Formats: sequence, structure tokens, C-alpha cells
Amino acid sequence: MLSPLTTAAPTTGDADDTAVQPMTRMVWQLTNLPPRTGAPAPLTGMRVLLLGDEDGTATAVERALTERGALVRRRATGGAVDAIVDLTVGRAPERHTTGPAEAWREPLLRTVGALRETYDDWAAETSANRLFYLAVTYLGGGMGHHPQDDLAQPLGGIWAGLAKTLHREFPNCNARVVDIALSALDELPGIVAAELGRPGELEVGYRDGQRLTLTPAARPPGEPVVELGPEDSLLISGGGRGIGWELARTLAERHGLRVVVTGREPFPTGDEPWYGMDEAELKVYEKQLWSDNRGRPPAGTRRDIARVRRLWELAANVTGARARGLRVDYARCDFTDPDQVRELLAREGAALTGVVHNAGVDTAARLPKKTDDEVLATVRTKIEGFANLFGELRDHPLKFFCNVGSLTGRLGGMVGQLEYAAANEGLARLGRWAGRRAGFPVMTLAWPTWDRIGLISNFSATLRYMAAIDVADGLAKWQAELRAGSEGEVTFVGPLGAAIDPGQAIGYPIVPDLPGFTDTFPKIYHLGEVVTYRPHSRMVSRVTFDRERAPVLMDFLMDGVEAVPVSLLLESAVRGAEWIVPEDFPALRVDCLEEVVVPLELLRLDGPTTVWEREISGTREGRTWVVEVSFRRPDDGPDGPRASLRVVYEPGDARSPAPPRPPVARTTTWSSGPPMLRWRSSVVPAAAWTQLPDGRWSAEVRPCASNDLWATPSVPRTALAVSVLENVVRLCAKAREGLSVAVDPLVIGRVTLHSREQGNSVVEGDPALGVWRAKSAVSGLPVLTVSGFAGPLGNG
Repeated sequence: MLSPLTTAAPTTGDADDTAVQPMTRMVWQLTNLPPRTGAPAPLTGMRVLLLGDEDGTATAVERALTERGALVRRRATGGAVDAIVDLTVGRAPERHTTGPAEAWREPLLRTVGALRETYDDWAAETSANRLFYLAVTYLGGGMGHHPQDDLAQPLGGIWAGLAKTLHREFPNCNARVVDIALSALDELPGIVAAELGRPGELEVGYRDGQRLTLTPAARPPGEPVVELGPEDSLLISGGGRGIGWELARTLAERHGLRVVVTGREPFPTGDEPWYGMDEAELKVYEKQLWSDNRGRPPAGTRRDIARVRRLWELAANVTGARARGLRVDYARCDFTDPDQVRELLAREGAALTGVVHNAGVDTAARLPKKTDDEVLATVRTKIEGFANLFGELRDHPLKFFCNVGSLTGRLGGMVGQLEYAAANEGLARLGRWAGRRAGFPVMTLAWPTWDRIGLISNFSATLRYMAAIDVADGLAKWQAELRAGSEGEVTFVGPLGAAIDPGQAIGYPIVPDLPGFTDTFPKIYHLGEVVTYRPHSRMVSRVTFDRERAPVLMDFLMDGVEAVPVSLLLESAVRGAEWIVPEDFPALRVDCLEEVVVPLELLRLDGPTTVWEREISGTREGRTWVVEVSFRRPDDGPDGPRASLRVVYEPGDARSPAPPRPPVARTTTWSSGPPMLRWRSSVVPAAAWTQLPDGRWSAEVRPCASNDLWATPSVPRTALAVSVLENVVRLCAKAREGLSVAVDPLVIGRVTLHSREQGNSVVEGDPALGVWRAKSAVSGLPVLTVSGFAGPLGNG
């Protein structure tokens, strides 16, 4: 499971100081999943579209699904469907070893056609439990990561990348990739029937009777074993511009080797009107082109200007490098054309000691706006470009073969990158397949966005998904991988952005090695089981309070019955609110919680676990973003107890302290009726309150450590000062020594958040005004202010 970097508020936005952050080198390792227990998910009435027919397997899968009550059909046309089971491509393991890997084209277009057919229905769906996409791959059951995986058909990686990105087209689609060995096809019908209809892990493998998934782990690169020098010659596909060029220039400068960069277009002759211009002159020339083409459709002029800029950049790069004495040459080659690849390698192959497959294209648009040709072109460049290069060089004594991949393949792509993610994950798995068959190391480096360089046209938008990698840092990491002769897939991960959805969070294991884990994990921990989801608008989820996972639930009692502390409810509300952010992802910070109404009867624990239904909805109110949160028991009727509050966000970075704001007027009324409240204070420290001569109350409150609140392998950091809040509630509920009484419901006008706790907090409160202010005992900075909350009761 993964989530964006968040603190008490969504830390979204495009601030320069958060755009580029250190990246962690990670590899993905096989880990065991618990076996399926209990009866399979009911499929009665589920409308299933079954794609593909590998050696009659589809018939057996159809039979297994039908026996479970599913309504299966084999054609995309014919009405709405609730699930797609995609058998992808599993034929002829060695078909693509020496020629173009064309076996994927027809099956992929079949998949894309089915998704287009169902697009409007699936895109509009708000239920989190209706839609399912299950793709099958055939890499051996360990997704190609098991040392004994046969990697029989690595082209299935294309569907793995597609599945991971479906949530960008269909936010409520539960996607899963199931990997098996081709030799285990007889087990596939039962596996599909067991896995369909269940949310959870995005990647699942079946091997040797075990159910497996992939988990990230931070690992440093190996020691340098590859020497690079003037005797080396490196080929970089698509290396004339962008990050490929940066690598070419760096290696030529630092190691003196010869680099051949490539592109699809002929090198400029020098007679072009823009040749030799500097950046300022080129911009003037581009403006003139717009002027000269008035009356022409703008799209044509944009294409012309883009082509001019590509060729201008290529010419400036290569001629500038040669002028500095670097050994850089340009060769024209379309790597999807096997004849052009063969011709290029007939000239250059004998001297080559390294290859970097960097070529790529990306058409950023949602699926209905893409043509089949655009889909094919993106995948062909990565997949068939690799197959053509590797087919010619697999017996060559290379020092390394490096694929330039993307985190879009490993973690799923951005909006509009469905086939780009498919191409990159297909490339990574194809690289693993090739590494088992070559005498040289084959690596695929899955990069995040580079800082303002590469294929990305809207840099600021990419920061919604993940921080960018600094160019110098990335080039240093790249050289370290080449020098180490790395093998397999290596990913470089930074703190993720705010454009995350529940499907991703549920689908990936989240581990402490992940960058930003401390800020990421709380949002995932408090997600709950999603029932309904509409991005940027509304989410309904069922959140479970479990005594075994949360010792704090045994710290607070009502009439002798354990109950959920008020501060824990508010913590769940704040973390839940982080899932609903504005569509434009501005930088936001939590300003306050207001209009808090908590029926105390709702807090009672029904048993070892209690489930609440939490509803979250967001809307703009002027310059602020407001998320309304409510809690209720799922089985209660419309008149059952319901807690509610508003989480108010202001523009700004969540790391910046909130400025003070006027407290609300006293709104709370109290009575002396039940229920009786008591705090054991074995988890949340009890403060020793002192009444001051002027009637105010004061205490120094110790913070409550997160690992005291939660008994889980990883504990979520709190967004709120739990100990401060709970001690204020405790004092305000106190009527006299030994007896605690509160009204039903409990009402708090506002809880304003200023900054995180820094050790102990000093709290001072005026019961007459209902205002309680907490500041750090260390720094003196304000921590939070509770207002509109009166007490103690014994003070008249």
C-alpha cells in the first residue's frame, strides 16, 4: 500500500522546496501472503467479460466462474459488465527471441477495445465494491522474481502496468494481476474464481502452493565492477535530447568514452533558418511562425514548432559537445524497425560495450481520446525497440544492457498514462526475461520524474504524484548502477504526491523503507474499508476500532464500559479528510476542526471490535477547503447517534504553523445526567490540573507516544495532540472528585491546530469562556487552541 506524503493536511502543491527531494533506491522482493480463508467471494449475478483463449483455458475459466454464479460472456459488446477477466497473451514462449515481439498487439487492442466499450459506465461508478479487472500473466508464479521462475511469457507485463493504472480512468475499479506458470494452466480456473471479486493486493502470484506478492525494500547498489574508459563505445536509443542526452554527455565527459546517440529524424544540415540560434532567438522565431500561420489550425503550427525545437535541441547538444572535444556521434534509427536496427548494428555493433534503451513516447490523454495507433506506438517503442536490440546483441560481449523504465510501470501511471505504464512494466519484465538469457547484466531502472526534463509536458502536475529527482543526483545514481553491473529491476522512489487513491493504497504493501513513511502511513492506517468513493468529492468507508490493535481503547470508560476516546475519533476524522482534496491539488494545511458534535452513546465499544461508517465530503467555501466528516454505526437507523464535525483547510504548506485566530464563543451546555465517564490513564497520561487564583486552570501535559496508542508492527503518527485534547475533555467533564459526568452530546466549537507537539505542552484554560490554549513547554510555540468548550462543571 502506498499513499502521498501528508501530514496533518494534504501537503500538495508546487512549491520549489518540495519539488526535488532525495530518492531511495529500492528493489521489489517476493513475500508470502496468507492463504485464502473462508468461502470465495460470491459471484452470483456478476456480469463478467472474459477476454482471450489460450489453448482452451478460457473455456475452463468460464466454467469455473459460471459455477460460482457469474454471468460470463466472451464479447465486449452486449451491455454493461461488472468485471473483466483478461487472459492476456500466453502463447509460444520463444516466439519473440529473435524478431519483433508482435504477439502482444492484437490482445492489447482487444483489451483496450473492451475498456472503451465499458468506459462511460465504469468511469461514472461510485461504488467501491462493484468493478473488477483481473489480468493473468505467465512468468512462473513469482512475477519473474523467483530464482526458478520460467518467465515463459514476459509480455504479460504490459497488462500488469495497464492494470496498475486503471484507477486513473476508473477510480473504483479493483484491479489485480495474477501470475502463474504456463505449466500450471490447469490450476488457473480455480485461482481466477478465488481471486475475482475481492479487493486487496494488486499483484498476486501462485507458486509451489504459496500465495505471493511483491514488497519494496531499500538496498544500496553493488560495488563498482565495470570499468569505463576511452576504449568503450555506448549506444543510447533516443539519446539526442532529454535525460538520455544528459547521460550521454556525462559519460563522455567523465570517462572519455564514445557515445552514439540516436533519433528518428535526420540530423539538421545547418541550412535551416533556426540553426545556430540561441534560446532567445529561437523564441522570437517561434513567435514569427505563429504569425506566419494565422488562419491555419493551431494544432498544425504547434506540431511544426515542436519539431523545430526538437531538431534545434538535438543540433545544439551534439555540435556543442563536439566543440568541447567530446566523442559524441548521432545516428538515425527507428528501433521499432528491425531492418534499421540491423543496419545500425552492422556499423556500430562490433565496437559496442554498452547499450542504454532510452527511447520512449508518451501521449498523455484519457483512453477515449487516444487512437489505437497512439496506444501501439507507445508500447512498440519500449517493447519492440528492446526486442530488436536484444535480439541482435544477445550474444555480444557487452558490459551492460540498461533499460530506462519508469515508476509508472511499477506503481501505476498518472492520468492519461495507461499505455505508457503498460509499456514500462512490460519492459521491466522483458528485461528480467532477457537477463536469464544473456551473458551480460540486463537492468531496468524505474525512474520518477526528472526535474524539469524528459517526456513530461506539465512538470508541476507530476508533483501531485511524486517528488522529482534532481538531475545531478539522478545521473550519479545512474552511473553507480552501470558501474555495479546491476541486474533486474531497480526503482528510485521519493515521497509521493497527493494524487493517490484508495485502490493504490490497498493494493501495495507499505513498509518503513518507503520514503516519507512516517507521514504516509497514518493516512493508510485510518483509511478503513471503502464503500463509496468519488474523487475530490466524497468517500464512505467503514473504520474498525480494535482493542488488540489500539490499547488506548481500554483507557476510557462510560458507565464502566470501554469506549472510543473523543481525541481518537477526531484523529480518525482528520486522517480520513486527507483523502478528499480539491481537483487542482493546491497546497493546503489544516486550520481547525469546528462544529464538533459527538453523541457519547456512539463511543461505546460493542465488543472486541467496533465498526463505524465514516462519511467524508469536501467543498470549497471561499478561499478555504472544508471537509465535513460524520460517524455512525452501519446498523443504526436514520435516528441513531451520529457524530459530526468540519475539518477546515487554509491555503499554505502543512509544515507552516497556523496563525492564531479568534476563539469561538462559549457554546457548550452541560447537565449532571449520565453517562458516567472515567479515564484509567494507563495509555494517555493524566495531567495534574491546578486552579489559578483568577479561576483559570493550568497543567503541564505529557505527550502520548504513538506506540502506546497502537499495538501494530508500524504505528501511525498522530495529527492531533491527543494527550492535550483528552486531558481537556477529562477536566471539562469533571463535576467533583471521584465522579465524572458529561452531557450527550459533547459539543466543541473549534479545535485550532497551530503546530506539532514538541515534548510537553503547557495548557491554560478559562472555564468561563470555554477557551483552552496549549503551547510547547520547550519552544513556547502554540500547539492548539480549544474553544467553545466549557467546564469544569463544579465551577458553577
